[in-house]
Amino acid sequence: MAVIKVAVSFILMMVSILFNTIDSALILKAPEPKTEQELVEMNGKFDEYALADEIAVVKSSSLSTAQLHSVIALQGIVSRDKPQIFIDFGRASNGYALAELEKAGHTLVYNDEEGKPWKFDTLAEKFKSYIADSGYILYATCEDHGQLNTATNLATINGWLPVSAELEETVVELGFEKRADISGDTIDLAYMKKFYRENKEHFRNDCLVHLYYYANGMRDFAIQQNIFIMYVEDSDYEGRLFRDSVMRDLRPSSIIFGWCQYEVKFTESASRFGHCVIPSDHSNNLSLLASFDVTDEKFEAPYSGEVELDPDKHYVAIVYSDGDNAQWIQNGFSEYHTWQSYGIDVPVSWTFPPLLSDISDVDVKRTLEVSGNATFITGPTGGGYARISKMSSEELEAFSDYTASVMLESGLGIMTLLDEIKGVNFDADMQKRLAYFSRYDNIGGGILQLDPDRYSGGDGRVYFSNDKPFVSVGFSLWHPSGDANEVNNEWLAEQAKIINAKPADISTINGYTVINVHPWTVGPDDLAYFVSQLDDGVEVVGIDELLAAVEQNIPHKFAKPD
Repeated sequence: MAVIKVAVSFILMMVSILFNTIDSALILKAPEPKTEQELVEMNGKFDEYALADEIAVVKSSSLSTAQLHSVIALQGIVSRDKPQIFIDFGRASNGYALAELEKAGHTLVYNDEEGKPWKFDTLAEKFKSYIADSGYILYATCEDHGQLNTATNLATINGWLPVSAELEETVVELGFEKRADISGDTIDLAYMKKFYRENKEHFRNDCLVHLYYYANGMRDFAIQQNIFIMYVEDSDYEGRLFRDSVMRDLRPSSIIFGWCQYEVKFTESASRFGHCVIPSDHSNNLSLLASFDVTDEKFEAPYSGEVELDPDKHYVAIVYSDGDNAQWIQNGFSEYHTWQSYGIDVPVSWTFPPLLSDISDVDVKRTLEVSGNATFITGPTGGGYARISKMSSEELEAFSDYTASVMLESGLGIMTLLDEIKGVNFDADMQKRLAYFSRYDNIGGGILQLDPDRYSGGDGRVYFSNDKPFVSVGFSLWHPSGDANEVNNEWLAEQAKIINAKPADISTINGYTVINVHPWTVGPDDLAYFVSQLDDGVEVVGIDELLAAVEQNIPHKFAKPD
């Protein structure tokens, strides 16, 4: 029977994908763009709250795992009235945010009334009045997706504090009363379907959090913003069908926060409904940071002047990319800050998720303070991680509108697209899809990270859309082992030789290369050595300058390097 159920689930999934594939293959001509005012009005998706004058700062190291999850839930519940709890995970970005809060006039309170560092019990006691009916939800363990996420959803609906079994005695002593008990429930797929069906009207229809139990990000934000939270394994066909049904209920161009088991399956699922993914499984304190407006500064507009080129040089742009990954930025962005500290006079371009301008303004400020000669473009794919080859015309329109909106808000003017080359008509199809983005004046072109071959599957081909260039990655500095320990100077020198051998030809795409740098195998020291091995016939420019040079110097038609 189990085998039959799996087989039926698989068939249903394949039928669903087939219908979506047919729909996405029939791409209509891109419609007229929204006005700038309409794009502005699309911003501000999330509710903002006035921060309290005093911010209670609790160190994560002083909490057990169970206590940490309950404090995160408490943080979200309290923030519905007035955000005032900050969890310090000891990261550089946390220290920066706390310093900015203090500069803005907030008093940081690290100790309770007895002068001792905050603990779970003293925080729960202090903020008890924010908990509806002084109630708690008892769940079995924080080491179970269904238990933890269901308890979080109940907190969103009812305002009660979720606590695992080991903390029940503590909250009872503090005068909390049990309002719900799921500790004895087996939260399987049937349970999750029933819970969602009976409660989905309590949650917003433009976001979803998809999060496994061993991640501690996003749950405070989910509670504050009324976002449904769930998790299923990508290897579970029936689970994926349920997740697809939840995504289908969301309006096109919704945001899927969190992360997954299998990246490609997950992002393709989201993309088939026109949604995008913001990897954020360890994005913390958003229930406070999303309401902390600390700067009006935006990213600089792309280079727009005439580019002076030397016909005897090959031009490259180095793009250090994991920019769809909000948690990469929020947990330190250490590669960027380390590289900037070197003071090397070689421009490196960085991807950055534009949504952070809305939900973590302080990370934008921290990044721009040391920007130097860096250039910034969006992470894949503009508004968030999506594969536009999976979208229908309607979904593509909604997603491109959203992308233009968040790019306008952040100031980012060049986008990154991530997809996979499939089928003989890929190039023609991509040309039609790019028109949905290039129709906007504030999108000046972009780069394409195309699989296979670790983002360099496009081999440097260029697409022109509304006379704007979209150049695919021509070379990926990404160790094939996937292991940073395998990277050495010998390998880096070999990679540099490949670039040094490229031709000087400013009148065709042959003379330009976008180099993708993989952050999980190539660190700042590795990049510095690679750059030192480039010879005088190679000129490194910002990605915005390279795109401007391509636009100004080569014919505006699809082309592949020889």
